[in-house]
Amino acid sequence: MKKYFVIAILSMLSHSTFALCWDYKFTPTGTKSTHGYDYQEAGAPTYNDAQTGQFNMVTYNVDGFPNCIGGNTKSDFKALLSKLNTASFDIVLLQEVFSPDKHDFLKDEDRIEVTNYPYRSKHWRGGVISYGDGLIRLSKYPFDMDQRDDDDYSLASFESEEFSSCHGDLTDGNPDCLTEKGFTVAKMEINEGFEVHVYNTHMDAGRSDDDMEARRGQMQQLADFISAYSSDANIVLAGDFNLKWADHSQASAHQEIWEDFLSQTGIRLACQDLIEGDDDSIAYCSEDERGNTDQIGYANRSDTHTLTLSDYHELTQFIELSDHEPMYASFTWVKNMD
Repeated sequence: MKKYFVIAILSMLSHSTFALCWDYKFTPTGTKSTHGYDYQEAGAPTYNDAQTGQFNMVTYNVDGFPNCIGGNTKSDFKALLSKLNTASFDIVLLQEVFSPDKHDFLKDEDRIEVTNYPYRSKHWRGGVISYGDGLIRLSKYPFDMDQRDDDDYSLASFESEEFSSCHGDLTDGNPDCLTEKGFTVAKMEINEGFEVHVYNTHMDAGRSDDDMEARRGQMQQLADFISAYSSDANIVLAGDFNLKWADHSQASAHQEIWEDFLSQTGIRLACQDLIEGDDDSIAYCSEDERGNTDQIGYANRSDTHTLTLSDYHELTQFIELSDHEPMYASFTWVKNMD
């Protein structure tokens, strides 16, 4: 109990609101389910054998730290989930589901209906004094959660990897090292014989040089994994990168980090498809897109199917339910002719 008291004091001192946080308890070590159907469970939705199709996706930082240290309120979080449930997107990638009670709302199948999101990921809830990875996915498409061995740098069907670098604790307002920030990837079965490796990530926050170097290391770790395990797959990558390359004191360094990452992985940011003119380098994405911490990218590295971006924009109907707005993308896909 003394440990929780000390953490609560540090939490109050690091935020100007000085909100009380006495009732927060860090979760026991372990991976927790978000319910939904198990992979290939009887009665669960499946796919068909079409030659072409489309799917949409959303990436959303839900500001899910406990409200006592700056996260959104329970009422805002419930409203957010209601909008997600009504919209019924094909794939939803969430970041910052750090609070146990907010995760409990998320796995409530009366609130997030299984008919809208039949498949949901498990996630790492944290240790004795850590918040976990905060990464959850909801999906209409099946993916196998059982063949996993987290943090072993492999990919059977689903993998969760913690970043080896971080910077910040409660004393400087960016408690990155009290989370297990990293990335998850699932082989999501869009159609018979067609998997997309869908990555969800959340990177270090903060504006110090140490924060920037932590992000540089995190992007390299992610690039190494993609190069090792997704070299022959179609890829969708999304999340909160904290790597703005406009309206930021480290914009030029962030742009260089992005350019190096995209060169290594063959991934293309969605904003590049919206550029008018012959030069589609990320420097020519719009200022709003360059100034957005949340991004979506994709790559065609499979011989069997081709992805094409058909739409990309910010979803404004979620305004003020988080300190981020979700980013939406839709893709068409086609099976390549033999």
